[in-house]
Amino acid sequence: MGVLGGGAVHAAMGMSVWSNAVGLISPVGKDFPKYGFNKLGRIFDLQGLQQHAVPTPRAWQVYEADGQRTEVFRTDMNQFLDIAPNPALITGRDFHARGVHLQCATPEPLLSWIRRLRKLNCGCILWEPWDIYCQAENRDEIYQLLPQVDVFSPNLIEAQRICGLIDAEQIAKILLEEGARCVAIRMGEAGSLVADKEGTHFWIPVAPVEGIIDVTGAGNAYCGGFLVGYAETGDPLQAARKGSVSASFALEQFGAVYPIRGLAEKAAARLSYLESMSK
Repeated sequence: MGVLGGGAVHAAMGMSVWSNAVGLISPVGKDFPKYGFNKLGRIFDLQGLQQHAVPTPRAWQVYEADGQRTEVFRTDMNQFLDIAPNPALITGRDFHARGVHLQCATPEPLLSWIRRLRKLNCGCILWEPWDIYCQAENRDEIYQLLPQVDVFSPNLIEAQRICGLIDAEQIAKILLEEGARCVAIRMGEAGSLVADKEGTHFWIPVAPVEGIIDVTGAGNAYCGGFLVGYAETGDPLQAARKGSVSASFALEQFGAVYPIRGLAEKAAARLSYLESMSK
């Protein structure tokens, strides 16, 4: 209880495994604790945090034995959406990102963010859809959005609900046919399946971990690591490896923020392990 988390922070930590230039753009409430600002400020650029006179968004994550997760919001979800950052506030003077991880549900504000980021010459946009949006009734809408981003990364359950299929390879094929440029389907302990328009198609196993403490945020962290790898190299295989390594650190503790001292060395060793497995 009371542990600092959130998809944006988990994803940003996944980026920080591979980059020391990561920023957060997110709303926080009037009751956001000082220790939270201090923890985040030691790792991230916080110019994009916007404080509002409402409670800080909070939720419980309830996990079933089969991996099914239920998110129980403890604050008003509509109030949270009302204070979501406005992309028009991001200017070229203070924005120089090579890649951005977007967590959005409906076409708006997703499309507004995409238009703004492209205007600011952002080279790579990864869209991690909200779980609540990944439903069959939104299928056509999601398909129309796929060509607008560089990477689409749902987890397997979300992708199954979107496409109405079970098999991950068939799902990836459909998403590419519907316009996705690169698909990274996150499958928990089964690793990830990545495919793109160029014919790349492979499965990446999970990176080794010292011990699994909590699975919360591992998928977000994967997306963060994938984004950095893809933005830097354009290679989906290397991006998926980095995503897997980032996810491994999220599994080893409670909460989204963890010490970065010695992290680079551990990350390099785990990346090397994954590289050796595919040779």
